[in-house]
Amino acid sequence: MNNFKLFFIVFLFGSNHILSQVMENKLVNEKSLYLKQHATNPVDWFPWSDEALETAQKSDKLLLISVGYSSCHWCHVMEEESFTDDEVANVMNGNFINIKVDREERPDLDEIYMKALVLMTGSGGWPMNIIALPDGTPIWGGTYVPKNQWIKVLNQVSGFYNTRKEDVLEYAKSVKEGVQKEGLIKVAPRDNVYNSELQIDLAKKAFKYADKVNGGIGSGQKFPLPSMLNFFMRYSNEYKSKEMKEFVFNSLIQISRGGINDRIDGGFHRYTVDNSWHIPHFEKMLYDNAQLLSVYSNGYKLFKENRFLKELHNIYNFLDSKMTGDNGLIFSSISADTNYSDGTKSEGDFYIWKADELKNILKKDFDWVSEYYNINQKGYWEKDNYVFYQTISDTEFASKLGISLTEFEKRLSKVNLSIRKEREKRVHPIIDNKIIFSWNALTIRGLVDSYKITKDQKFLTKALVINNSLVKHMINKNIIQHTNSNFSSVLFLEDYSYYIDALIGLYEVTFDQKFLNFADQLTLFTNEKFKESSGFYRFSTNQQTLFADSLIDLVDGVTPSANSIMNFNLFRLGHYYGNKEYLLQSKMMIDNIIDNLNERVTDHLLWLNNSHNYSQKFYELAISGKNATSKANELMEKYLPNALIAASNTKSDLYLLKDRYFDDETYIYVCVDNTCKFPVTTAPEAIKLMSD
Repeated sequence: MNNFKLFFIVFLFGSNHILSQVMENKLVNEKSLYLKQHATNPVDWFPWSDEALETAQKSDKLLLISVGYSSCHWCHVMEEESFTDDEVANVMNGNFINIKVDREERPDLDEIYMKALVLMTGSGGWPMNIIALPDGTPIWGGTYVPKNQWIKVLNQVSGFYNTRKEDVLEYAKSVKEGVQKEGLIKVAPRDNVYNSELQIDLAKKAFKYADKVNGGIGSGQKFPLPSMLNFFMRYSNEYKSKEMKEFVFNSLIQISRGGINDRIDGGFHRYTVDNSWHIPHFEKMLYDNAQLLSVYSNGYKLFKENRFLKELHNIYNFLDSKMTGDNGLIFSSISADTNYSDGTKSEGDFYIWKADELKNILKKDFDWVSEYYNINQKGYWEKDNYVFYQTISDTEFASKLGISLTEFEKRLSKVNLSIRKEREKRVHPIIDNKIIFSWNALTIRGLVDSYKITKDQKFLTKALVINNSLVKHMINKNIIQHTNSNFSSVLFLEDYSYYIDALIGLYEVTFDQKFLNFADQLTLFTNEKFKESSGFYRFSTNQQTLFADSLIDLVDGVTPSANSIMNFNLFRLGHYYGNKEYLLQSKMMIDNIIDNLNERVTDHLLWLNNSHNYSQKFYELAISGKNATSKANELMEKYLPNALIAASNTKSDLYLLKDRYFDDETYIYVCVDNTCKFPVTTAPEAIKLMSD
């Protein structure tokens, strides 16, 4: 701690600028949109490479590692203020080896340096700027820093390194040890640690952070957090918690009505800067929209709210019309900023409106539309601009207008089309056409979940197209390429974890065993390449260039932990195949995560969800006979988070279905750990057996 304080005390000192200017740097040949955006900076950027690390070691210069992504607003702001500025570039080039990293290409670098940043400062974000020793060990970290302050930081840190190197090395050692400690897994000697009492205690602890008025977690900026929503759905259903059920319903409604939801083109923005879901951070990320397909599917199953059903079609239309490439794969993101021909950029311009603009478009419809979307003080953002924001239900508003809900929906659809036509004339924000394997896998899962309740073939067709393209373009003999922009030798757990889940999802709606078999094949490969003795999985296969020995991610944030998804994969495949090793590994992971749950339950809500598989009854529904898939389709419309379904219209050698086929009748077997009740022939009978 003394060294930590000393480190920041010396920030009072500075160093001289060194003149340097580079018109075109080493990012010029990179495929990443984010890196190419920095290719003409006067900063002499390297991509992450052996060349950069070796140059730092030979010159004994500090590394400056700047991590971001193409759709990040504050990344663009810092580039404009600092990285395009000659004065800043002179300082950076003179004192540092500068590395630009696209976090979407290298999630391992993003993850480990983010852990260090949070350890050093207590918070994280992007752009993430890390100053590190030549070997990559961090000594300073921050996010967006204004130009003058940035110059001061650069001079002070480099000066400190040159004059007080021993203190710097000692501090770096403490950071390295802290990050390594974060990745340590305590192997639990106990068994059967999960029970109803613990479940209730942990759920109540998590619920303390719930915003009962506006929905979501916390009182500041709001992220949708699908893992959180799915957990409270399941818990409220299993424990009959009216309060939690109302919280989830309200959260889904508020997210749907808020400015975070693009009501004109569909698709959700990444988060809002306020607690009422009004003013978004305008970038649109594939991973959010993919997961919200699953969340609103589950929400519709539980609540039968038609608005949730509509959101599935809205997200689908957005992904299909704005985000799909020629090969059927889905692009990673759309920028928050609009880039104009004069070189200026502006946040959110594509999505915001002035009242006069809307009056010209809508004419006689303006009055009611302005009331509906709150083109008033409630919907006001800044500079006479408004963000569409709904505060009462469509049913209430239709009643206020004195028309039927059906008629209102027709009117709303018509005016939204008029607004869309006008908006299409604007300069569009840049789409990052990078293909990220794991996010496309999340999309498959979202699409199959949507298909389960809509039975609309478009969802399943798109899921199959994405899967076929992933297999064709990004998988070769179990080797999954993380992106189409950077063909790295590093393999990432999230690609395997999310994709195995997607394959299980495809089986759940097609009952074609080839998807399960491929999921099992990739699970064996994942265990071979990523698994550690604790039962958990490393973040990536190649961590030789990272400053910490082992990187294991367990946190369920805006995306679920790849480990928590793998845990559920093992659990389901263990049941489908009767694989006791998978089930034991899954149970070991659950037992060993309990300390993390007790310490930071809101960071591990998918884990908490998974733990219910052991503390509550988990059902295997085995359906065999000539009409098996039609009965399975009826069951998959129900909200059954504590069940999996295996089905076949013919004889099957799958463990759950073996020796259960009869020509005369289609039977549904309701089982727990393959111990089954007397078979029934209808879905309602099966549901009743699960509730007895």
